[in-house]
Amino acid sequence: MKLNDNPIFLTQKRLIHRGGVLAAVLIAALIGLSLFSGLVAYLAEPLNFDFRSPQDAGKMFYGWIIGVEILVLVIGGFSRISNTLANERKAGLWDSNRLTPLRPSQLVTGYWFGAPLREFYMAVVLAGIGLAIVLLGRLSPMLWMGTQILIFSTALFFGLLAVLAGLVVQRPQNGLALIVVFFFFQFPSFAAPKFLITNFLLPVFGIANFFRITSDAGNSDVFGNWNGLPSVFNLPIYPLLLSLALQLLIGVFVWRAVIRKTANPFLPLMLHWEAVALFAILIVVQQGLVWGIWDGTFPMSVNHRFRDGFPLLSGVHGGTILVAMIFLGFSSQQPENVRVQAMRLGVKNLGAIFSGSAVSLALGLAAVAAAALLTQCAFSLGNSWEIYLIAIGNLLSVFVIFALLLEFCRLRFRRRALGFVALWLFVLCALPFILAAVFTSGGIARLSLLAPGVIALADPDNENLNNLLGIVGGHLGIAFLLFLAWQQQWKQLLAKASAAQN
Repeated sequence: MKLNDNPIFLTQKRLIHRGGVLAAVLIAALIGLSLFSGLVAYLAEPLNFDFRSPQDAGKMFYGWIIGVEILVLVIGGFSRISNTLANERKAGLWDSNRLTPLRPSQLVTGYWFGAPLREFYMAVVLAGIGLAIVLLGRLSPMLWMGTQILIFSTALFFGLLAVLAGLVVQRPQNGLALIVVFFFFQFPSFAAPKFLITNFLLPVFGIANFFRITSDAGNSDVFGNWNGLPSVFNLPIYPLLLSLALQLLIGVFVWRAVIRKTANPFLPLMLHWEAVALFAILIVVQQGLVWGIWDGTFPMSVNHRFRDGFPLLSGVHGGTILVAMIFLGFSSQQPENVRVQAMRLGVKNLGAIFSGSAVSLALGLAAVAAAALLTQCAFSLGNSWEIYLIAIGNLLSVFVIFALLLEFCRLRFRRRALGFVALWLFVLCALPFILAAVFTSGGIARLSLLAPGVIALADPDNENLNNLLGIVGGHLGIAFLLFLAWQQQWKQLLAKASAAQN
């Protein structure tokens, strides 16, 4: 089915046009023309401005165009799609559309391309004025083409994420909150722009690279750490290609997730193998980006341990934990679904329960993360084995504890589960830092579930590595006790279900 024949797309288009697009387009045009007139004014009276050349002026005004375009198309489009889907789910229109003969892919495509049409019109106007600024400023057309490709590919990528958010969040405003959180985590990555994957998912480095290669200053200090090409395991790659490849690969998995959720809202967003595969792509690429700093000899290259004071490997470790928690939450089935499957198969033990739960996934993610981290110290393992054990032990304990805690609370507290998960995560992760600040004791902070791996990777020369290893052992003990409680809770649930059947 062509897009113009898609009834969902046509409905969204009709709603957008009925609400009016002329005012929005005129606002975009006025913003763009204001910036264009600034460049014209500079060319007419150069002495009234501080620019060194028409190229510098053109890049400054075109940079503002790009900023507004991203704000409109990426952030505005994400908000529009997620809010539209959340509102239609709340009104029951989504379920009505699911009952039509349309395939899930046609439903998703209709909302994906139809809901942000107003933002698309505004972005096209801004892009056209941006081209005029580039030509008038005597800049390379490749600057315009490359940046526009990245902006529109990012808009498509975040638009697909918006569809996913609209299918998951309960309130419309929560969709925008998700992208605000992403941008919040984006800012720390500017400390190491060439080494963190977030600068390529949101292609900040790629856009900056196009400005750099068209700069009169060439590889001057103006761009600082934004110089050069990123490399994955010392293999240089153009930022444009890296961003497009990452967005395409992740987009394939997100597409599968939204199609599955559209076909059956009760299924988890990702199958276990999909979660492991996507996690592996993200973590391997991230470890590959920082690999060239140590060349597999962490932490032997003392002079290159940090970049501008930022503990890169420690930050990567924290990001790995955050991503794994998101994957475990999205891939975890509701206990009732697992219980029904187990009872249907006549399973009297916990084998099927374990394989269908997020606990087995947690072990798989920990194995992937351990293998990826091993690349950093593969040639110096004799001197870094203790640091490596602390880091992978920390990853294993965090992943397993989070998976067990999530499912235990769902079994025990049902609708109040997320509140209790948040409570225990606060106790295990955040409370030790608060107590450390109150009692001015750094030792208490090490008890946090997140601390051992971060500290070991940030300070490899720490004399208290044995203490950190002991703390990791204690965390694994907590995971074992939680596993026993999880197991007992499942046994009680299966016993009650079996008695009810008989």
